[in-house]
Amino acid sequence: MALYDEFAWTKTAYGRWERNIDEAEQFYTTLARRFEGTGRTFFAMTAHVSFSLSGEVGSLGPITALKNAWLQLRYDHPTIASWVEYDTKSNRCKKVYESFREDSITCRQAWLDETFRIISTSQTGKEWCNSDPPVPKLPTLFLITRENPTGNYQADVVLRSHHDIIDGIGSLHLLNNLFKYASLFLEKPDSPLPQFGDEWKTLSPPLRVAACIPASLDETQQTRIQKLSETNASIREGIEIAKLPFHKGQAVPGCHQRIELNLDLEQSKKLRHAIKDIGASVTHVYQAAIALVLRDLQDRGPNERKVRYINYALINERPLCKSPYSTPQHAAAVYHSVSGSSLVIDLVVPSAEDHTRNDKIKEDEFLEVIEQVKRYYLEIRDDKEHISLAPHYWALSTPAYPAGPDVPPVPAANDAPSVSISSMGVVDNILAPTHGQFELESPWVTGEELGTGLGLFLSTFRGCMCLSAAYNDAWHDKNEVAKFVRECNELVVRSLGL
Repeated sequence: MALYDEFAWTKTAYGRWERNIDEAEQFYTTLARRFEGTGRTFFAMTAHVSFSLSGEVGSLGPITALKNAWLQLRYDHPTIASWVEYDTKSNRCKKVYESFREDSITCRQAWLDETFRIISTSQTGKEWCNSDPPVPKLPTLFLITRENPTGNYQADVVLRSHHDIIDGIGSLHLLNNLFKYASLFLEKPDSPLPQFGDEWKTLSPPLRVAACIPASLDETQQTRIQKLSETNASIREGIEIAKLPFHKGQAVPGCHQRIELNLDLEQSKKLRHAIKDIGASVTHVYQAAIALVLRDLQDRGPNERKVRYINYALINERPLCKSPYSTPQHAAAVYHSVSGSSLVIDLVVPSAEDHTRNDKIKEDEFLEVIEQVKRYYLEIRDDKEHISLAPHYWALSTPAYPAGPDVPPVPAANDAPSVSISSMGVVDNILAPTHGQFELESPWVTGEELGTGLGLFLSTFRGCMCLSAAYNDAWHDKNEVAKFVRECNELVVRSLGL
């Protein structure tokens, strides 16, 4: 920790602790600031899960249990009560935590009133998440309740947070801890609540500290970063880049939206077996499908031509963090990295008159692209220096922070958007499907999409796979995004002979 005094939580006033943020956190802080003029928060986290309680259970029991569980999480994960602000004295962005002025019922209730909100609506949680919900200053839990004719209590929990506080995997860990405690408080309503005062000791450090990343690069690593920067710039030169078509004319982002395609248990099982048989992962296969479906959206001309699909990978770094930061004890943290090198796939757009591409040709092409994607991901996995270079990869992707007092102008829309994919893996390994009387369904996470591209998400829960997409309704509509997702899945299923 001596190398990183700037990242140590330091008491700066009575009940107030601060630390500098690292490059991973700065990336999300900067994007949120640059798009502040939209009235929305770029990449704000949404984590959703539906739940039901078996038997006749009134609303008071589960609501009280969830409130007590949320209060317990404030003690276990105090970072959920933190925020990031710009410090004009040091010209740095800092993460700030303030404890209760006194550990009283009044202070606790004030925090709960601010960060635990009950929404009574006819909408489902998924519908509510598509209705432009707020992103409060502090991570906030929304309980979406509705009338249920079956008699069993059902509701949805939605976590909304700035992405510089928590990431996707961390959000799932947090929800698991939430329902672990909610089950306890539902079963034993008189269980003691935490006593605040020393909770600041478990405030989460940034990735640099959690993963023991060296403070500086050696000469060889510096050369590697320089060459990487040059390579990432050169891959866009002298070739047409595959672009996602979008509706032009809107200068400012609209509302973030999410759609999903769910596979049933049998479909999911067959698909996983087929993917395993070709030695790939679910992520490899769907990443390949994205590249090919995007290629097929390019305009055809009189002659065939080459286009290039370019993207990146997000990597969960929790397994490489030292204990306890590798565990769910530090769920409220940004412990992932971005790939340094880009995924580059060159593809051919057939001419408008080319009708020779039969199923066998398409299948062979699909398998070839899967191998390219697989090699890319394995190179990242096997790169022993990746974690040491991760902060610098984040820095390469981060624009300048608008530090002035005025809200900056909204950046121009990206005229050459692409399609990315993030995999949550088998969610059951993070978020247990059952916690006592609580039965969970439909867990998912997404980042607020304010750009012209699409962000696809993969996950499996209770054996069923889900492929979802986040988009902005200023530039895309539901039908076209649903069609893109459907065609990705159909390509996978057809090419694997299912």
